[in-house]
Amino acid sequence: MKKKEKKSKFRIFKISNIILIGIFCYFVTTFAEQQVSLNKYNSQIESYEAQIKAKKEELKLYIVDKENETSDEYVEKVARETLGLVKPYERIYIDVSK
Repeated sequence: MKKKEKKSKFRIFKISNIILIGIFCYFVTTFAEQQVSLNKYNSQIESYEAQIKAKKEELKLYIVDKENETSDEYVEKVARETLGLVKPYERIYIDVSK
């Protein structure tokens, strides 16, 4: 009977070890997957923060342009750059090498 008791104890010990190893493997793989997801989300957050910062800078430029919209310098700048207008008797030089 002692041999039978040893075998059953050994089998129970083996089965419990296998179950513990399985649970440990499950937790390790779950942790690794969550870490990968967390890293991906952190990189997305950094990307979104950079986009927000760029948009805020662009918004500041638009606000400055809106404030200067009625000034003579701004009107002249827009007329020269976008419409290609010049003042009377002003000479225009065009670089033909380009």
